[in-house]
Amino acid sequence: MRMVKMKPKPMDLETAMQKFLLVKESQHTGEETMKDYRNYLARFLADSHSSLDYPLLESDVLTFFAAIPDTSPARYNKPFQNINAFLNWALEQELIEKNPIKVHKLHKRRDDGNIKPLPVDKLQAFLASLDKSTYTGLRDYVICMQCSSTKESRRRSAWRNSTPLPSIR
Repeated sequence: MRMVKMKPKPMDLETAMQKFLLVKESQHTGEETMKDYRNYLARFLADSHSSLDYPLLESDVLTFFAAIPDTSPARYNKPFQNINAFLNWALEQELIEKNPIKVHKLHKRRDDGNIKPLPVDKLQAFLASLDKSTYTGLRDYVICMQCSSTKESRRRSAWRNSTPLPSIR
């Protein structure tokens, strides 16, 4: 009787993702984090070839991140964080030879917030609309005035404070 060595069937992307999610659940990962993992990994899987073969996986990763609209950093960073965690885990488990995100030096996008400067005329109109005879109107006016101070005004006030006042005799 002859024994035949059977090669283990290579794992596909979907099976690897299920195993990753099981590991994360066994580590008691938070409910919201698990929801994010499931959501973003399912979206990635739907757009992929479902293969852990590096050239296909690399192509899938690059295509997936290129398709994310450049509307806000959070829209890119959330999937990035979750998919990168999965790929790092797959690398640790030796399911893939390298992480395509690291190879191509993809990184999170910097979030500077959505603060846009207000034109001076609109700021003046807003300040004029505040009712300074009420507590809330005066409070809002003072807050706006404190927040709108510029470097130039701070520099001028620093110069005024450093100049000695003439003494009165």
